[in-house]
Order: sequence, then structure tokens, then C-alpha cells
Amino acid sequence: MAAAALKRLWSRSRGEAEDAAASKPGAWARLGVWARALLRDYAEACGDAAAAARARPVRAAVYVGLLGGAAACCALAPSEASFEEALLDASGTLLLLAPATRNRDSEAYVQRLLWLRGRGCLRHVNLGLCSLVYEAPYDAQASLYQARCRYLQPRWDEFPDRILDVGFVGRWWVLGARMRDCDINDDEFLHLPAHLRVVGPHQLRSEANERLFDEKYKPVVLTDDQVDQALWEEQVLQKQKKDKLALSQVDLLMQSEGPR
Repeated sequence: MAAAALKRLWSRSRGEAEDAAASKPGAWARLGVWARALLRDYAEACGDAAAAARARPVRAAVYVGLLGGAAACCALAPSEASFEEALLDASGTLLLLAPATRNRDSEAYVQRLLWLRGRGCLRHVNLGLCSLVYEAPYDAQASLYQARCRYLQPRWDEFPDRILDVGFVGRWWVLGARMRDCDINDDEFLHLPAHLRVVGPHQLRSEANERLFDEKYKPVVLTDDQVDQALWEEQVLQKQKKDKLALSQVDLLMQSEGPR
């Protein structure tokens, strides 16, 4: 009887285990249920977003514009190679200018960047929306104790003073601002009065100056009356010169006959 009872118990537990295994879904089935639930949640979220956009189109347009602008800024954030290229272009531009016509501030800024680049103290960091180039105290490969000890590193509150340039939407703004008037040496105009040292944009790029500059290379066209007037004036001048020459000769003759 005991053996029969054990046999019945074993067969019953085995049948329950088989039923549980048959009722429990497999891994792929559970993954499919999870994926369907995830897609259903995303569909409901997209539907709610579309309904909110239809309810408030202005706010939706602002949000879309901000997201698009942020994505464009992230895509156009300049890299370290672009800063190297901009720095070399600025250096080449200054080399093409005579030393007397170079802007002192532009030259000093570019020379400092080149000196830091030669020492390996320039660092580039991409912040997503923009990029920064800042000054580091040592080269990244330096093995000095001062360069490796974390307690001797510059403090975070000193970081704004070490920023050298800011890259945004594909250009480096500080370097571009410093190179704007790189061919103007302010020391050449120190002897001028104060009101003549500053020239407004309307004085440099006015339409009248551009028109006169273009007319300078045009040929001069004279009318017949102007040609006749010029010939008559030339004849008058020639006659006056002859009369003056004759009078001077007469005076010389009279002076030479006077002592006799």
C-alpha cells in the first residue's frame, strides 16, 4: 500500500508540473507581450501629443522650433580640427600683412594661441550645443607630479578665466571678433585728433563713396564745346607764354644796353 501511495503521489506531482509548464508562456511569448505593450504606450503618447498640438498649435510650433534648433546646434558644434584650421588661417592672414599695419590685439591673441598650441596646453570640449577651447596648465602627456596630482589641478571657479574661445553654429566667435580689424593698426592714428580716430560704417561703405570709386576708372568723355574750350584755353596760355618770353628778352636787351 505504501508503494502504491508513493506511486500515486509521484504521478500526481508530475502531472501538476506538466500542467504548470504547459500554462506558463515561453520567453518569446513574453517578449512579444512586452513589445506590444510598449508600442501601445508609445502610440497613446503620440496620440496625446498630437491632440495637444492641435489644441495649442503656437506652443507646439515653439517646441518643435526649439528642438530643431537644438539639434542643428549639436550637429554644427565645431570640432578641434576646425579650431586648428581657423587658427592657422588667422596666422596666415597676419603673415600676409606688413608688421606696421597689423592690429596689435589681433597679433597678440593669435600669438598666444600658437604658443599654447606649441606647448600642448590647448584643450577642446564639446558641450553638445557649443564647443569650448580653454587653457590647461600642462601638456596632456606630461608626467610631472604637478600635472598628475589631482590636488594641484586648477579650481573650477577659475575655469571661466581659462576659456579662450567659444564655438557655436560652425564658427569660432572670439577668434573671428579678434580678427575683424586685423589690418588696422591703431597706433598709426594716435597723432590725429580724437574725432578723426573713429570712422563710422556709413563713411566706409556709403553708396556715394562706392559710386565715386567706380567712376574713377571710367574714361573721361568730352563734348565738342568742351574740346573747343580746352583748345582755346591752350592757345591763350601759349600766347601768354610767348608774350612773357618776348618781354623778358626785351628787358634783358635794355639792361645790357643801359651800362653802355
